[in-house]
Amino acid sequence: MMRRRCVAVGGGWRGAVAVAATVVVAAASISRSAAARDRDRGADERRSGELVASCVLPRSTLAAPAGAEPAVMLGGISDLFVEAADNAVGCRRAWVVTDRGPNGITQVDGREQRTLAAPSFTPRILEASIDWDPRQPQQLAVTLTGTLPLRTADGRPVSGRPNGLGNDPLVFDPEGRAGIDPHVDGVDTEGLVRTRAGTFWLAEEYRPSLLAADGDGTLRRRFVPAGVSLPGAGVEIVDALPAVYGQRRDNRGFEALAISPDETRLFALLQSPLDGTDPAESRRLGNVRLLAFDPASGLPVSEYLYRLGDPDEKGYRKGTAAPDDGKLCAMGALGATTLLVLEQAGGGVARLYRVEVGGATDTLPQSVAGAAPPLETLESLKKADIRLAAKTLVADLEPLLPAMRRAAAGERAKSAADESPLKLEGLAVLDDRHVALVNDDDFGVREDAANDPRSRTCLWVVRLPSSLSLTQR
Repeated sequence: MMRRRCVAVGGGWRGAVAVAATVVVAAASISRSAAARDRDRGADERRSGELVASCVLPRSTLAAPAGAEPAVMLGGISDLFVEAADNAVGCRRAWVVTDRGPNGITQVDGREQRTLAAPSFTPRILEASIDWDPRQPQQLAVTLTGTLPLRTADGRPVSGRPNGLGNDPLVFDPEGRAGIDPHVDGVDTEGLVRTRAGTFWLAEEYRPSLLAADGDGTLRRRFVPAGVSLPGAGVEIVDALPAVYGQRRDNRGFEALAISPDETRLFALLQSPLDGTDPAESRRLGNVRLLAFDPASGLPVSEYLYRLGDPDEKGYRKGTAAPDDGKLCAMGALGATTLLVLEQAGGGVARLYRVEVGGATDTLPQSVAGAAPPLETLESLKKADIRLAAKTLVADLEPLLPAMRRAAAGERAKSAADESPLKLEGLAVLDDRHVALVNDDDFGVREDAANDPRSRTCLWVVRLPSSLSLTQR
């Protein structure tokens, strides 16, 4: 095991200020026999790749205490974007985004309700530098160099509170004693890309929305489902998305965002199927909407169906192979119509799929028209003359998860039972054979503890079992 300096931002930082912190960089070589643990196919058919480097980010202060609210420490990272480089050697500029802030679950009148420990927290974009060289893959260093709190055009900070519309959740303080007021400019940011011109695009869960922001974090436009109105918003509201997207499942709006190499298309992926009129059937079939959006015109241009589950599993085409509570957590663009998608589910399912939409049916006309039955409840896509987005397994990450959980859990992970849960929510393609992954540690807050130090934010580099065959980047 090697030791390397990993630089991270210290407490209370506001600009490009960095202080050093020592972390451990771990190389974990996964033998081919490890894939035998896979439940669905044999070791000869399923490969995980190799975990080559790991970096722990110190829990530096993002926001100071505000009244009765606690300080918010570095965490809650919900996406990672690494800028393309002329070569694969040396430091690369990168960006991460936080979600709405420390949150959890509590019981209110016998029902589970969501909580926010820091309702005034402003979601933010963090600038970083990743120093990694494929010629020395076990050496990894990350420097956090700046923070961009998201703000409205008149300078007011946004928050992580729901907007108080439709199927927004009720939110309480951590003890469940008092409700927290909604906020018209609240967002739960989950996806992030940056254009070469310096514009940020973000995806968020509440409405769900696509957000356009200046390079300093100022939000300019919020694209929401048709018919949604947010009176008093400090951001221009454009109701250009299909209205049906407002039927997103609670806490399952837009989760993943990617931009094509030529920057003419944004791809926004919902985390799970829309609930619609039959939530149970929608979740059983696993049909999830993938939207293609033109950032120049501000309009959706196409939509495709992504089906949860393994396409080689018996019953996938018939809609009987979707994993229980499957989640689509992150993605990156490999080409004009090709994506790399991270799919997770309970029981340790974590897989990377190469997804091709070029031959898939454009379902945007049905979505805009509100055609019945909803796409989520279409069991026989063949009968409906709909071709799914094509999926090919790139890597099954399940054999790598124990080592990744130990890195996130730290010294207190003395046994499998003491390992922290792992939520992988950021994905970036580094080159043809390597990807970077980052976890969301929920700001170190767990449902059964107010401040559990076992949870840490980590960045990993994984060598894939085969080339991604990247096109123009």
